[in-house]
Amino acid sequence: MMTLLVLKNRIKNFYEKYYRTVRGVLKLFVALAALLVITGQLDYAPGLENFWMLLAISLVCAVTPDVISAIGILFVICVEAAQVSPILAFVILLTILIYFLLFGRLGQKQYVLIFAVPLLTAVHIGYAVPIVAALFVSPILLPALIMGILLQFMISGVQEYAMAVTKSGNVENVLEPLRYLIDYCIKNPLLPVTLVSFCLCFFCIYVIRRSRFKHGAQTAILVGAIFLMAVELLSNIIWELELNLLLLLLQVMVSMLLAYVIQFFHMTLDYHGTRKLQFEDAEYYYYVTAIPKFKVTAGDRTVTQIVPEEEEDSFDLREELEKALKEEQEEKEAESDISQ
Repeated sequence: MMTLLVLKNRIKNFYEKYYRTVRGVLKLFVALAALLVITGQLDYAPGLENFWMLLAISLVCAVTPDVISAIGILFVICVEAAQVSPILAFVILLTILIYFLLFGRLGQKQYVLIFAVPLLTAVHIGYAVPIVAALFVSPILLPALIMGILLQFMISGVQEYAMAVTKSGNVENVLEPLRYLIDYCIKNPLLPVTLVSFCLCFFCIYVIRRSRFKHGAQTAILVGAIFLMAVELLSNIIWELELNLLLLLLQVMVSMLLAYVIQFFHMTLDYHGTRKLQFEDAEYYYYVTAIPKFKVTAGDRTVTQIVPEEEEDSFDLREELEKALKEEQEEKEAESDISQ
């Protein structure tokens, strides 16, 4: 554990020292990985199969604000879908736009949740999204998680329609792709199962990690992962989904490991959250809530400086009380002697 703590501290110092460079490089690799995953799933646009084209788009994402990266990923998805059917690309774009018009003000980083679900599901670690998200965000971003699941199934619907068109060789009418996508999403039992399991797992982890006991976040990851697996297994029994149980177990375990690693490093690297501390000495219990300054306005701050008193001005309250009681007792004895 000491080795891990030392490693964490070194990474923290390196990240703080070269913040702009490290963040730009990380954005480059993340954007490139996301584009490679998308073009691997939707390999239809001839221009986007070129690696150097994807690298150029990733470089643009690395030196621009984060929202540009989300727009770039959405652009590539729509271009790939347009090669199958322009209507499908329009439906995906319209769905994302409607979502941001309705829920765009909920959080600045919600587009990370939206695109993380289809991207990580493509590499078989999609279960990590609700587990990790519940550790750091509130349930107000649940619409983003739901939108990510819908985007995942819309991309799968585009793939299924492309295969169906390849086999049949003809399209009956212009709206046939839209009808196929709607039927695919409505009749696919995996969609409601994924929605329910992800949302329940999110709530379970959020409630446990908000509880006030030691190692709450670590316990929440374990309980949430077990709960997620239980829901998936129960759904597999009820609806006969024919899930690969060994693959499901492996995916959940890898997602748990990823969540533990992120939570371990987040404890030191993140200074934006409220911290609650508890300690004690021989006489008192101390409960401290540390809130970052940027969350508190200047008018709400009250700073109290505790200056140690000089030795000559210090006194022992117990000694003073004993002295006062002794003087009072002497006065009473003197009064009784006089009365006698």
